[in-house]
Amino acid sequence: MTTAGRSAAETAEMLQLIDTAITETRTAGRPDLAEKLIKCRRQLTTGAWHVLVAGEFKKGKSALINGLLGVPVCGVDPVAFTAVPTSIKHGDKPMAYLMPEAPADAVQLPPPIKIDIRKAAEYARTGLADDGTRLRAIETTLKRELLADGLVLVDTPGLGGGFAAAAATATMRALSLADGVIVVTDASQELTAAEVDFIRHAIDVCPNLIVVLTKTDFYPQWQRILELDRQHLKAAGIQAEIVAVSSVLRELALDTGDPALNAECGFPVLVERLGSRLLADHAAKSVLAAAGVVRNSLRQVAEVLATEHAALTRPEERQATMRKVEASGERAKALSSPSARWLNTITDRFADIQASVDADLTDRSRRLENEVTKRIKEGDPTKEWSEIVPWLQKRTNEEMTDAHTLLIRQINELADDIAALFDATAEQVDAIAKGTDMSVDLKLENLASKKGGKLEVGMHAARGWSLSSSIVTTVLVTTLAPSLLIVLPITAALGSVFAWRAVRSYKTTKVDAARAEALRAAAVYLNQARVDANRASYDLIRHSRGKIRDYYLDQAQELVSAAKHEQEAAMRAVQADAQAAATRGAAAKAELDRVSALLASAERVTQKGRS
Repeated sequence: MTTAGRSAAETAEMLQLIDTAITETRTAGRPDLAEKLIKCRRQLTTGAWHVLVAGEFKKGKSALINGLLGVPVCGVDPVAFTAVPTSIKHGDKPMAYLMPEAPADAVQLPPPIKIDIRKAAEYARTGLADDGTRLRAIETTLKRELLADGLVLVDTPGLGGGFAAAAATATMRALSLADGVIVVTDASQELTAAEVDFIRHAIDVCPNLIVVLTKTDFYPQWQRILELDRQHLKAAGIQAEIVAVSSVLRELALDTGDPALNAECGFPVLVERLGSRLLADHAAKSVLAAAGVVRNSLRQVAEVLATEHAALTRPEERQATMRKVEASGERAKALSSPSARWLNTITDRFADIQASVDADLTDRSRRLENEVTKRIKEGDPTKEWSEIVPWLQKRTNEEMTDAHTLLIRQINELADDIAALFDATAEQVDAIAKGTDMSVDLKLENLASKKGGKLEVGMHAARGWSLSSSIVTTVLVTTLAPSLLIVLPITAALGSVFAWRAVRSYKTTKVDAARAEALRAAAVYLNQARVDANRASYDLIRHSRGKIRDYYLDQAQELVSAAKHEQEAAMRAVQADAQAAATRGAAAKAELDRVSALLASAERVTQKGRS
């Protein structure tokens, strides 16, 4: 069975398990858990996964997306190039919206502007709304089978000079938040050192990567270029597949309906790789996340049934059971209170991270300024400016990308610490399960933990993933928020502040004057780079802080609800007469057996996914 086939089978199995779990939670009187599972099911079948199409200018990125979708939704022009990112997702009707940039003093983003989707390509090239407002992105919807599984394609502006491009840092930030990336090059020449360098950095932040070689119809020697590109990647230690395609042949194949021509264009291979590589990886993580949701929901049902069964079958322990359940409820309420330690820790630690980021970016900017100052003062900018610019851009991109990576690592570490702190407190809520004999041949000792579990939430929160109460697992259900992705300044052409003409005009004047102008231009560039990095970091921290906080607040509220249901079950057992206790005890045992079997199935899926 192929990877895509296995993913489809595992997804189908999980959907069936979720449906059964929904029935069980409703039968148990837990509509909140049923709703959580319904949301999980919806996420598993329609959850978005974003694939960015990146690369240098005029390599055929927009034409590649048009070829994949079969319609010219992205602008293709022999001279003009894409100015703002365009995202394309599935929708019943073709629609398009312009997303204007917010003014510097704006509190919130301006509302989207609906346009005719046939004009989306034109706006993508100009980057301006009709009133002259700069755009930060364009969002479109199309009814295409390729997008039906939640795929969202994002056409990004081109980069000149690979990782030495002015906008490379912003692109790396976007890639770090994506589920996959397609790096586009063409058959006009073999991969340049700049492109290889860009791919190396891209695969570091987003390992789910495919390289696409375009324009095979225009260059007869494309097969030789393809082999050379493979050798370059191998020599650089980069493990990435290269798929060769022709957008022109694809368009002709779609127009004529010629299957042979369609096979020759290479797009069927690319579509298969999208499914077997990128989508399969996303589906496997989603199934693993859904298994965690099912386990957490069924555990709560099992705990209530086990408590009820113990109270019904051991009357002599009922009063002790009631006391333990009441104590468990009080601890759960304390966990969800505003004074909870884990909640205060989130506030304090994120404040520390913000201060650390500010200091780190300041240090990096100062170090870069010292480096460029030394180089400019020791040389002649009128002769070396064309070398200084890409060097400084590359150094700046390295430092700012490293700072962004460090921030994500800090958020991940914080998330781990919060998970451990929350779990340590939640273990006290688990006193009833540990203090009551539940050895009714059900082997629930490994399934009754109420704690949240280690949560890899940092990066996921950064991506805007849904961290609702429906998720308790080390791999989270993903819902990448497009707004988070597109607000990153992918189109920021920081190189423009270098004042090329101003510096070059000093060729006929004193070198000292040229150096002064070069230093001024470099200082402006570095300051803008630091401001952009600081703004992106602030948005990342604010978004992650809110998501992590809300996730654990939901978890704490679930503990309160679970404790309440246990109290009610124990109370019913205390009030039951002997005959009713015997009848209900047998029924509770049968329900517990059934739920335990479902828990075992969810556990098998989890172990399979982690292996």
